[in-house]
Amino acid sequence: MNYQYSMNSKLLSYLLIFSGVFSFSQYTEIINSNRPGSSHGAFSVGVNVLQFESAVSRQTLKHSNLNNSEIQGLNFNYLFRYGFLNEKLEVFLEGNLITRNILDKNYRNDYSTDISETIIGKQTLGFKYLFFDPFKNKKWHGENVYSWNAGRKIKLTDFIPAISAILGSGFNFDKRIQYDDLFFKVKQPLHPDLLNDGLTRRMNFYQPEQTISPFVGLATQHHFKGRWVVVNNFFYELALKNPTFPNNTKPNDYNKINYLFTITYNLPNPKWSIFGEFQTFKNKIYSDDLFKFGVANLISKNSQIDLNIGGSFKTTPSYTYINVGFSQRFDWHRDISEEEKQAKKEFNNQLKQRRKQEKGEKKSNKKSLKKSKINPKKLAKKENRQSKKSVNRSLKQNKKQLKKDQKALKKMNRKNG
Repeated sequence: MNYQYSMNSKLLSYLLIFSGVFSFSQYTEIINSNRPGSSHGAFSVGVNVLQFESAVSRQTLKHSNLNNSEIQGLNFNYLFRYGFLNEKLEVFLEGNLITRNILDKNYRNDYSTDISETIIGKQTLGFKYLFFDPFKNKKWHGENVYSWNAGRKIKLTDFIPAISAILGSGFNFDKRIQYDDLFFKVKQPLHPDLLNDGLTRRMNFYQPEQTISPFVGLATQHHFKGRWVVVNNFFYELALKNPTFPNNTKPNDYNKINYLFTITYNLPNPKWSIFGEFQTFKNKIYSDDLFKFGVANLISKNSQIDLNIGGSFKTTPSYTYINVGFSQRFDWHRDISEEEKQAKKEFNNQLKQRRKQEKGEKKSNKKSLKKSKINPKKLAKKENRQSKKSVNRSLKQNKKQLKKDQKALKKMNRKNG
């Protein structure tokens, strides 16, 4: 029995160590990446942790109503995350660089043009703050060291999520109009062949995009049975007034609602996990639904690679991609021991008591001065007067003594003369 209990405890320790990807705390011993999905988890990377998440995608955008005109390209996207001030706060910078070929067959059946170009996509700067963490409640999520199965059953408290608020803005540095489905930036082409006819045709599924697009959002995160993680993101993006909007549309028509649902499962080999994701976004101009599936592998405690594929079901336009990603963490986090935390609390308490004591002494001094009805300025003037009087008195006494000494000296000189 003792040997069996020892084996069970070792197994439990092994699973706890390698379940850091789905750990309940802010900082984890193992990298906690948002990839391979596109959603944001509720937890930050931890204080003094810099994390880089990137991917290279092969993407195809095709429009059935435009004679299957295609846009094929490579998209390099990146995400920098950094935790600072406290374990609940994170700042992130997201962006992409796109190289693509545009094959347009829309003008006439016998007409086509091939355009190749490279553009810088939207850059997004944002902040994430965890304001509710149910995993700190040990009654809800404490580990049961006596029963491994008891800690792997779904409980009602598992449906209470961790919740973070996300605030930020997107910035488009390319002044030309872009099509934005949140994954692929398509710059609106101007066909040089049409300039000779005095025409400037534009594909009807390209939509203008504002230069600055602030957004607010919520991220929730659930953990089920020790292996399943469910993340939900809710975003509302505001379209600012932009002169590139067509005359028949309003800025409010471009305000966008974006929702993402991600589910991740940690395989029996704790270094491997699989995921599925659904995303839908909508405004009065354009809407789409996207599905994504993939797998991730933990190379080391600070590195992860992933592979995922996805696309949409609609054909106006249709979107497909294959994506290879990599995540790397640079960890400068320093754990604070319980003794250090206790010493810090005691120091802060002592500092508060000293400040209270100083305030009390100042108040008592003011009260005593009021009771005695003595003005500090008048008191200082009075002391100056008294000191001047004492100085004058000593000067007079010195003068008198000097005169006496001079008279005595004269008498002595007369007698001797």
